[in-house]
Amino acid sequence: MGATCENEVAVDFPIGSMERFAPIISLALLSLTLGCSSAPSTVLESDIPNVTAMEAIVTRDLVRENDQIIGVTVLYRGEVSDCQVVARATRSAYADHGWTLISQQARGTSTVLNFAKDRRAARIELSENQIDPMTSPAVLRVSLAKSESTASSAALLRTPPAQSSSAPEGFAPPSN
Repeated sequence: MGATCENEVAVDFPIGSMERFAPIISLALLSLTLGCSSAPSTVLESDIPNVTAMEAIVTRDLVRENDQIIGVTVLYRGEVSDCQVVARATRSAYADHGWTLISQQARGTSTVLNFAKDRRAARIELSENQIDPMTSPAVLRVSLAKSESTASSAALLRTPPAQSSSAPEGFAPPSN
């Protein structure tokens, strides 16, 4: 039994040889598929990194100025078993893209990161879902800073009081 390719080359496969290699071929194809389907590292191919190791599930309120995103809200879900590990990796990704860390606040199982770049401010609210860490939420908000100075952006990016949450409905951090 033979197979013919476009260049008219005949290849003979012994009967049963394909069944022997089927698990290996399946594993190789699965590895290629998983490797190719990784989440993008930035929001809509911009200079704004996605939250590390989380999947963007909703992107809304997009505002562009020329080729730069100056406003966006992105909701994420992903596995967070330790907020500080994800926060460190996300801080590193933002630094690699030229963002400056303005502040970081950790409270229980939640962390808030504030960054600035050019005229923009980015705020990431990251929460650990203690019941199901695989569905932990995060929210990224990018907006124009109210001041041109990145040093004064820290005053604009304060953490909300403990009793209020700026996370959209269904994305509130779990109570401690």
